[in-house]
Amino acid sequence: MPRASTLDELDRSILEELNIDARKSHRAIAQRLKVSPTTVSARIARLEEDGVIRGYIPLLDDELLGWDLWALVGVRISKGRLREVEERLARDPRAYAIYDVTGEYDALLIGRFRDRRDLDRFVKHALQDPHVERSNTQVVLNRVKEERRVPVVLRGVDRAATP
Repeated sequence: MPRASTLDELDRSILEELNIDARKSHRAIAQRLKVSPTTVSARIARLEEDGVIRGYIPLLDDELLGWDLWALVGVRISKGRLREVEERLARDPRAYAIYDVTGEYDALLIGRFRDRRDLDRFVKHALQDPHVERSNTQVVLNRVKEERRVPVVLRGVDRAATP
């Protein structure tokens, strides 16, 4: 069951500012929002403590770091072994995300790979797991949209049309 959000407008505004630049000082955020730096610091500390803010990372360019190929790998897993196999796959640094899904496959892995050979080694290794029944790999040709930031508020979207 999803947790209900207890964020007020100031919390959301602070999160929007951090989404733009997580390195922005509390003082700069306070000036922009016309509140005291102490208020901003206290709010951020509470958001961190509550787990709304889980950490701060730079947004790196994966292609400039040699991760030129992305793929989606659907994995069919033996009954009762889902979590075990997913945890094993998750230990591989090439696994960007792993999701339990409905449909033909039990899990969907999104991975970053150096090249086709790297993807080939990954898939063949995954298929050696005795609890992986089969997989289906799709290579990403172009990334049309990829947003790693979580939206704080939906702007320019008809809220009635959003599920």
